[in-house]
Amino acid sequence: MILFFILCLGLSVLAQRKPDYQPLSQKDQTDISQTMFNRSLNNFLITQSLPVGPVNVTNILNMVSYNPIEGTRIRLSLETNNKFSKRLGFSLMGAYGTLDKEFKYSVGAAYNFARKPKGVFTYPASTLAINYSYNTFIPSYSNYDVAYFSLGTWDRFYFGKKQETTLSFLQDFKGGFSIRPFATYEKIDSYLLYDEGDIQELLLKDLENYSAGISLSFSPHQSTTDIVSLLNSRFYAFPSSVSLTYTYNYQTYLQNKYYNYIYLSAQHRFNFKPMALDFRITGGKIFGDSYDYTYFSPNYRVSDVSNMFGFNLYSNREMRFKEYVQTFTQFNLGGLLLDNITFFKQFRPNEFVNVKALFTAEYEPYLEVGLGIDHIFAFFGVEVVKRIASKNPMQMPEWGFKIRCTI
Repeated sequence: MILFFILCLGLSVLAQRKPDYQPLSQKDQTDISQTMFNRSLNNFLITQSLPVGPVNVTNILNMVSYNPIEGTRIRLSLETNNKFSKRLGFSLMGAYGTLDKEFKYSVGAAYNFARKPKGVFTYPASTLAINYSYNTFIPSYSNYDVAYFSLGTWDRFYFGKKQETTLSFLQDFKGGFSIRPFATYEKIDSYLLYDEGDIQELLLKDLENYSAGISLSFSPHQSTTDIVSLLNSRFYAFPSSVSLTYTYNYQTYLQNKYYNYIYLSAQHRFNFKPMALDFRITGGKIFGDSYDYTYFSPNYRVSDVSNMFGFNLYSNREMRFKEYVQTFTQFNLGGLLLDNITFFKQFRPNEFVNVKALFTAEYEPYLEVGLGIDHIFAFFGVEVVKRIASKNPMQMPEWGFKIRCTI
């Protein structure tokens, strides 16, 4: 009994002792603050989203862009977040062109039927979505309304305005697999050719297209590559993913009205700390006859800012194909060389070398090689590009110097 009393007394004394904390050194505090800042900055650069209560303002860094048909394009995009509802979501986009003086817009709604949803489109998703839009599209420039792609020349391109309604259902499965059946109705209000600083001709008007298809994809929900990118603040986000899409189309304005296509996209980052190898492949094939605007347009944009995953020196007046394969391979050194120089180390740069290739049935393979530095201050860099092609019918430049931007 006496021993039990002494043991209890000792435990009581120990419990009242104040823990002996060792304060963090100034260096540790600085490192933690820098890591938290890098993660917050990278997250903003990736999402470009600013929460305002139950609504997110999205695409903040690309609210203003330019093209020679719309002029300065001003865009505002909103979507509800989890504060509004984890099951029901709405989206709204409005845009205005100062040259064509016309409003474009889209509205959408989505509902997640999952038993315990974590968000409208967050895993596990069992989400039905519908969207209607009246907007512009440029087949050869998939990122035409990204601000820094607006810089540079607009020699020749096809420009359209269309109404589009899409109904889709996204179903997630364990392991990162998902399936998405969809149906779309399009009405082309206008489709024209812009060349040499002026509109050359009106190609299409008031045409309808019906399509339905299914998309299969695999993407780990917590990709190691994303975590590495955010923590070390060296690399852009490059999540591993594979997707395969089949689409069946019915066009009312062609004699042979039916066609279908298959599209494949895959990418993965191989990590060799502090280095990494990024590989991406995209490609597709159209079966049957289709109008030009429905052809594939590989990722490219000739401008003063580097197209990270697409071509920078490629120029082709007919940049639309019924089948193509495009690859992107980049080796990132992650500061292996420049970290040895004190001046450069503070910017946390990433040295890189890349090779981009395009394979089509109509032309010989086209290659570009790039060498440079990126991720200075998390998003800025420079790149020297070299064209490698046996033929050059469009007088493409052999060398180019580009600003690198990872926003």
